[in-house]
Amino acid sequence: MEATSLPFQVQPHDALRQGLVTLKDGAAAAHPVETIQKMAGPAAEAARYDMLRNLYGTALPARMQIERQILDRVERLPGLPSSKLGLEALTGTLEDFGFESYLALPADSEVAPPDLHSQMEQRLGLAPGTKPMARGLNM
Repeated sequence: MEATSLPFQVQPHDALRQGLVTLKDGAAAAHPVETIQKMAGPAAEAARYDMLRNLYGTALPARMQIERQILDRVERLPGLPSSKLGLEALTGTLEDFGFESYLALPADSEVAPPDLHSQMEQRLGLAPGTKPMARGLNM
């Protein structure tokens, strides 16, 4: 599929939880520098794992990938910010201070965050498209 084609809407969109939908956002072509920056991190990490595999064998890169997966899974309840401090310390990004560190913070948002119950329903996949009345709750 081309990068400039419009994406298909696979499931119904919940405008109350996810905001208004525009299919044009997904069709915008990315800047070439943005694609280079996105691909530089995984390519450098794969080259590092290949180098470690050649030097120390397959056990060390496998152990490092398992540790990374374990630290990547640690998170708080939805709605609470997860810092993933262990993962940042492991990958060496603890000292990095980019735009994402101070722009678009949830505390500075003008929109009220969704409630904890609806976020847990989305995470667990419990009837994402049903209304409270359909689940037997009178409201």
